[in-house]
Amino acid sequence: MKEKFVNTKNVKKFLQVVQKANHKKIGMERMALIFGKTGYGKTEAAIRYAAQSGAVVVRMKELMKGRWFLRELIWELGQSPEWTTEALFKQITETLKEKPRSIIIDEIDRVGLNSQLLETIRDIHDVSKVPVILIGEDQADKKLMRMPRLFDRLIAVAKFEPLDQDDVKEFAKEVSEIRFEQDAVEKITQDSEGKIRKVVSLIHEAEDVAGTLQRKSIGAKDLR
Repeated sequence: MKEKFVNTKNVKKFLQVVQKANHKKIGMERMALIFGKTGYGKTEAAIRYAAQSGAVVVRMKELMKGRWFLRELIWELGQSPEWTTEALFKQITETLKEKPRSIIIDEIDRVGLNSQLLETIRDIHDVSKVPVILIGEDQADKKLMRMPRLFDRLIAVAKFEPLDQDDVKEFAKEVSEIRFEQDAVEKITQDSEGKIRKVVSLIHEAEDVAGTLQRKSIGAKDLR
């Protein structure tokens, strides 16, 4: 299997949301939310985009509070953190004004409805004017609706869905040297439940089978 990033429908959706948040319109908000169940490629899409664009990614932790978050963010921005919370906030906003970069905050729902932390994220957006992309699990949109001052700033909201047959077919074509017949694509789509890790695992298994059978193509009947 070739190590290759595949532009699934979800990845294209991610890029569309980011493009909306990166507008140049004065006075318009630049926050967005991407959410969906685990396994559909949200974090991978974020890391890929950050590597190409210079955006920074902060992954929320279960016990993370305001000051911890600020320190983590300033480290990602390439600066040594100040000591006080006030100084940290000023350091972050001034750094972003000097060198604007998108901020991607992964697993935003791990902080629950910690209004202080979420309001701090909103304040960073409001002061620095940089795009802020929030990534959460299923129902993250409904959770954030309970905080209207934050939710009203979202100019784009997108949900990641399970990989469908077209995604799996493209995935197999891009990463594998063997050809997957349509019924094999259908079986992998069903058995994987549309989750990327399972799709990759099933393609690996199919390649092992193809090697054993000395075949260049695989059908559903060849798979377990």
